[in-house]
Amino acid sequence: MQKTYKVAIIGGGFSGLISAETLSCKLGGENVLLLEKNDRVGKKILATGNGRGNFTNLCLSQEKYHSICGANISQILNKYGNKSIVDYFKGLGVDFSTEDGKVYPSSFQANSLLDALRLKLEYLKTDIRTSSKVEKIVKTKNGFKIVSSQEYFAEKIIFACGGKAGKQYGTDGTSYALLEDLGHTVTKLYPSLVQVKTDTAKIKGLKGLKQEADLSVIIDGKSIVSFRGDVLFTDFGVSGNAVFYASAHLQANKPCQLSISFLPDKSREEIENFIFEKFKNLPYVNLDDCLTGVLNKQIGKAIIKDCSLNGKTFLSAKKIAEKIKDFRLDVKGTLGFDNAQVTKGGIKFNQVDEKTLQSKTASGLYIVGEALDVDGDCGGYNLQWAYSSAKTACDGVIDCYENR
Repeated sequence: MQKTYKVAIIGGGFSGLISAETLSCKLGGENVLLLEKNDRVGKKILATGNGRGNFTNLCLSQEKYHSICGANISQILNKYGNKSIVDYFKGLGVDFSTEDGKVYPSSFQANSLLDALRLKLEYLKTDIRTSSKVEKIVKTKNGFKIVSSQEYFAEKIIFACGGKAGKQYGTDGTSYALLEDLGHTVTKLYPSLVQVKTDTAKIKGLKGLKQEADLSVIIDGKSIVSFRGDVLFTDFGVSGNAVFYASAHLQANKPCQLSISFLPDKSREEIENFIFEKFKNLPYVNLDDCLTGVLNKQIGKAIIKDCSLNGKTFLSAKKIAEKIKDFRLDVKGTLGFDNAQVTKGGIKFNQVDEKTLQSKTASGLYIVGEALDVDGDCGGYNLQWAYSSAKTACDGVIDCYENR
């Protein structure tokens, strides 16, 4: 006779593994099935925080998250926030350390998170099946039939397949079709936390140069957000942590610009006065070299070229200072999903119960993590959401069994 699991978890990433551990503790590992399309679980976890495992942030709030359809996850974050995830991993033997508000395992190795989850699941005897891509989910009278390399049956499902970003980890976006077949709607999808393509005419010759700066996203002539961090110039545009932060705020349907403010700790007036004094006191320094000793030489030359100056005047000093504090690049796009860390968009949030994340179109199905229309800023916020949403869905599943 075909076994029916209490819960099947589709996807062995961060939210899937946390769901499996939580439910195996409550329901018994023999009653929990985890299906993963890759040959091993947790591949994407290993890339988190450049391999260092940044899993949450001390500055956690609703404002750090984005949603095309305006999802409000504050209730979920209040219940399962950064203290909750830190305590959770402490319970699995993983201590933590912080850097600039980012929280890491004390080992600063992402595999510490994966190993802790994997070892616990082995102990709980959770039924984990790798190399098991799900081809179809069928709603039945008593739950679900799951079609993979073989057929499985489960009373409930937690869908934790991720989004479309990073197909090298198995998240290529094809899993959304499984949810569409069950009545769900997917928003338009965009890559986020990704390198940005810009007009390159102004930055020729800057490839490989990295500079700390304030980076702002300009839409309709207004700055909508600003971040301080590294800006790395490339042959296609810009990269660096400031760019990754900013990429989450680009709007594909509107012309966008990036404004780079070099020398972020100096005011425009300070820079303007310094340059004008240099003009007066060092008459042998020509315009092309006037930013030597102020900025990286090549960046300085790019700024001077963009200013269209006419002599070493106070007006020239003013133009240069303005350009240093507001160097504009037209956005041409991004490097796409293959290079993105996260997906913007997903299953519309109003199609799940906001308290349990249970589907409103297929009772017994719970959707978590990146599959939903919720994405976070760079800095541990997306793993935090994977955890918070998984724990929320697990509560919903457990309540169903405890209230029978």
